[in-house]
Amino acid sequence: MSQTVEKARLYFFVGRNFERQDLRGKDFRGVNFTSSNFRGADLSGSDLRGAILINADLSRACLHKCNLEGADLSNADLTGAYCKVANFTKARMWHTTLKGGIFKNATFFEADLTGADFCRAEMLGARFDNAIVTGVRNVDRAIYRWFMIPGGGRVCYDPFPGAWCFTESIPPTESFQENAGLGQSRLEYK
Repeated sequence: MSQTVEKARLYFFVGRNFERQDLRGKDFRGVNFTSSNFRGADLSGSDLRGAILINADLSRACLHKCNLEGADLSNADLTGAYCKVANFTKARMWHTTLKGGIFKNATFFEADLTGADFCRAEMLGARFDNAIVTGVRNVDRAIYRWFMIPGGGRVCYDPFPGAWCFTESIPPTESFQENAGLGQSRLEYK
């Protein structure tokens, strides 16, 4: 890669506005998006390995099947983001806001989630094997399982008498046993 292209990847995209943009399937490996706005953007299937997303606004963004391995999402806002089957392996997520986001079957293997906020985040099937979870906030307010009325009906996240408790997401493709990695990561409320 030429030196000019490498410099563009490091500086050209800092502080840019990508709000509601269609960025599906793009190659953004190693790009510096510090303080950029991706509010409501569709990044489905994009490759963001090693990307720098410090202070980025990814609220309500679609990160379905995104590869964010080794990305730096420190202080990023993922409020209400759709991150089903996203790969956050070895990502730095210091004080990242995950409030109300959907992280079903996402992988956080060896991710550094120091100080991240899990309030109302749907973590059904998410894996946290060897993740660093020091000072994680609102773990007790995240969603890790779901319930359904016997014989079908609406899905509910609060237990009730006679409800079926599910430990796997449906459909079974792209699914892990719900929160199988929790024991290994020592994810607990602090």
